[in-house]
Amino acid sequence: MSVTSGDARLNNSSSLAIFRLISIHLRVESLQASILQIYFFLKSRTPIVKNTSLSLLSRNRSIFASLLMAAVATVSQTDKAAAFDLKFNATTAVATDADYIAADPFGFGFGAGYSRSAIRYTNVAPGVAGALGNGLDAVFTATAKGTNYSFVEHIPNFRSATTTAPTTTAAAYQDAAFLYQIAGTSTAGATGLGKGGLDYKIELFERGTNTRYTADALRLLVYDVDGEGAGTTNLRQDEAVRIAKGAGLVGYQVGSSAQALIPTQDATSYLFSGRGINVAETDKSGAAIFYFANVNQVNFQFEADTLAPSSADPNPVFSGIDGDLSLYGTGALTGFATRVDTSATATAVPEPFTIIGTLVGGTAALRMRKKLKADKA
Repeated sequence: MSVTSGDARLNNSSSLAIFRLISIHLRVESLQASILQIYFFLKSRTPIVKNTSLSLLSRNRSIFASLLMAAVATVSQTDKAAAFDLKFNATTAVATDADYIAADPFGFGFGAGYSRSAIRYTNVAPGVAGALGNGLDAVFTATAKGTNYSFVEHIPNFRSATTTAPTTTAAAYQDAAFLYQIAGTSTAGATGLGKGGLDYKIELFERGTNTRYTADALRLLVYDVDGEGAGTTNLRQDEAVRIAKGAGLVGYQVGSSAQALIPTQDATSYLFSGRGINVAETDKSGAAIFYFANVNQVNFQFEADTLAPSSADPNPVFSGIDGDLSLYGTGALTGFATRVDTSATATAVPEPFTIIGTLVGGTAALRMRKKLKADKA
């Protein structure tokens, strides 16, 4: 079937092309950009849509709106997918870069890193094409907080030579780790103590571009959030990770042991506090699994409170992020408590269907109002 309006025809092939274009752009761009792209597409495809202009869209607005609503519904309803695995083993950074660090400066054996504030990981979701068909990238940006705290390095493709793990193959890890530090008391006096931390932002992009990608579901394991000392009786440093409400967090799991992270919340955020004792990277008591929905970025606020001088000067803080739960091998969820639902406070990127429905509904209401006024006149 085809629909004719004046001297222009909107046929099956053009309708399908418009439908596909809308679907793609709603995944990767803002609504405004989507509509502009669709309009210029229509103007350029003269073999498919003859004499296309704004008047065509005006005369066929009901058809156009139907296609738009159908495409949005497809994206919103049938394109939902389970959380996909993320791997942080490849970056655009190379060993010849000026900020390259061949080995961590504290002798932990964590491997090479980069001191830049932002690092781009490439092809982080093998098997996920993205809306443009080229895969996905992730940009990690670190910002130190607190007068005496500073960022040290990103550590790509992390695996620790000092831990006992299910496998010794580096490919089984492919995590994103980092170090930040607080100035030691010998260099900063009493000011070497106190609170601070690191804001760690993760953004998803279409591979090789600056076009945002919104994921229906993400699952990230954060580990080695602990502290230093022997608990409350000999606490030198306490660590925690915070996630703001309204930022897409729909659930979490902490370890099931008595030493697991302590989850609390206030009006604006969820806080997961360590017990003030050092634990290994593979110890689930210092880890939590976070579940996100409908997000193109995730923000972790890592916090530290240094209460007493450390034997190291300056004093480093380490944590890692695992995007596929491979750190624990098979049975990765064993040893974690039941998932806690936080979806009531999870508002993130608005659903496209909601946006379009509001715009189309509002437009229809405005036109009806104008028509009633005209009839009364």
